[in-house]
Amino acid sequence: MAVAFVDHSASVLVVAASRDAAAPVLDYFFDQGIAFGFSRPADLAYASGRLDAIYRLAVVLDLGVGDRVRDAAHALSRELPCVLVSDMPVAQRGEFRAVLHTETSPAELFDSVRGVLAGKATDSGLTGTSPLMQHVHRLVERVANKATTVLLLGESGTGKHLAAREIHRYSGRQGAFVTVDCAALLDSNLEADLFGGNSGGRAGGGYFQAAQGGTLLLDEVGDLSMASQARLLRVLENTRHRRPGDAHAQAPDVRVIATSRCNLVEAMDNGAFRSDLFFQLAVFPIRLPPLRERIADLAALVEALGAGLPGGRPRFDATAMARLKSYGWPGNVRELANVIERLAILYPHETIDRSTLDAHLHPIDVSLLASQSLPGDGQVPATQISAMSLPEDGVDLRELVERLEKRLIEQALDRNGRVVAHAARTLGLRRTTLTEKLRRYGISTD
Repeated sequence: MAVAFVDHSASVLVVAASRDAAAPVLDYFFDQGIAFGFSRPADLAYASGRLDAIYRLAVVLDLGVGDRVRDAAHALSRELPCVLVSDMPVAQRGEFRAVLHTETSPAELFDSVRGVLAGKATDSGLTGTSPLMQHVHRLVERVANKATTVLLLGESGTGKHLAAREIHRYSGRQGAFVTVDCAALLDSNLEADLFGGNSGGRAGGGYFQAAQGGTLLLDEVGDLSMASQARLLRVLENTRHRRPGDAHAQAPDVRVIATSRCNLVEAMDNGAFRSDLFFQLAVFPIRLPPLRERIADLAALVEALGAGLPGGRPRFDATAMARLKSYGWPGNVRELANVIERLAILYPHETIDRSTLDAHLHPIDVSLLASQSLPGDGQVPATQISAMSLPEDGVDLRELVERLEKRLIEQALDRNGRVVAHAARTLGLRRTTLTEKLRRYGISTD
């Protein structure tokens, strides 16, 4: 057999151009008592389709020897959870449970592998064994190998995109996983974006052709305008579609998954979301719980999210762990991941107590902004912020912060020609996060 199995209960498959290249990793895994196997990329074809019966995880060592190892990594990620070690830019990082630099030591790589094996994912909102997450895992596994449309619901940062990837990974579909940012779709070009053509939309065959044989993720469908919702409904209701300029209609082999951070039922009641589109998408709804509802998973999340970070996983004393569990986590697992990464960089190999942690749960000390007179139109120098003081009669802090946030958003839009994507980059926000704030404050991009 081409794949050199150590034993039939092996947990980890290590892939590299040669055994010599993988020797430091293999030796360390052996010393740590972890069961593993080794394969060269060319040998994987002999065992394709049955690797998941033997291994729980693949580690691919891309050590700058050509594209063959990288191609093997992308192929393996459709069969197994995959950790990629590479010093090259990785365009589709979401295919992998973790992407580590080649300077990562075998010990740090082992920590990352252990984090993946301990939970469902690394850098993932899906790690955890609480009753709520066990329910999510059961639903994901139940629907994965069906062609059923899935609607993933949950607050920002709860792991909807990762759940979609899990469904795709376990579906057995061999095509690509393609994400459509619904906030970026234009009403006039929606059909061209989805199916291609010469109508000013997405170049080539469109998103459906790119996802042929795979999965199309409609990310944040609640961001679609009413006009785009009507067009999307027509697309989903028809089993055959004709691209602009084509003579014949085609039936794409594409599995559709949609996500929304918005309460779509409430949006329907308010007339902001079409009920017929909702029921078209919500064939199999799955709710991703916010972190505050599954605090029992926090220790496992800290372990998994910290695996493989530069400087190692941050260590928390009892007071800090208690604070992590009592904090509300408005940004959910994404916020937790950011806090852990920041602490790993600032306090490598140190034990973090509550006082240290508290300073990083609120990285921008809003009390410094407590002045009734807001800064001018330019950026706020650090000296100007530090000079602010709380008025004697107090301040409505929430109103003040909202006023400041709204003003800075307006300035970012003006500076970037009212282009949401560019303004989001200036503000250090995701496009979807800025879109949500625009809606909340009633700010127009026209």
